Amino acid sequence: MSEPLRAGHYWKVPFVWDPSCPVPAASAALRFETARDDGLLDAVARVMADSRDESDRYAVALNGAGHAAAELLALAPRHFEVRPGWWKVACDGRDQLVGFVLPVLFRRDAGRHDAGPEGTIFYMGVLPAHRGHGHAVALLGEATRTFQAAGCSSALCDTGETNRPMVAALRRAGYRERSRWQRKVA
Repeated sequence: MSEPLRAGHYWKVPFVWDPSCPVPAASAALRFETARDDGLLDAVARVMADSRDESDRYAVALNGAGHAAAELLALAPRHFEVRPGWWKVACDGRDQLVGFVLPVLFRRDAGRHDAGPEGTIFYMGVLPAHRGHGHAVALLGEATRTFQAAGCSSALCDTGETNRPMVAALRRAGYRERSRWQRKVA
């Protein structure tokens, strides 16, 4: 029997990738390039404004999509190692922006030197007009190859349980599902 959901919380479904997991094939339909600050903020705001994630919906309702996106992006360098060139945008054959993926590394614990770095997908999204075409798996593949090239011992990510398309994409990408947990919405 599952524990009841606490007030003000929602269920998160965690996933992990490690070198024993498959790496999704590169996408022939998308071209990846390094994200530029000017377009990334707008893309994140557009994804957050139409997100299935409870924390995104809360942040957007509280402050609007633009402000929520700016606050989110400001968190990454404060809490993670953001390597130059790792954040990518994906464009289709018509050069339309389809989505983005923002892989980062967890900051190293001073006492932990036995394994490679650990990564996480800080945030990713497919723009609303391009959803339903499998692009999330391509974005996950791009991040996974980044983690693999960096020698990561694992990469962790999670999504809200109600974001069924993202849960399905992580499964299709070969990430292993872990036991769900509760996270506070705010």
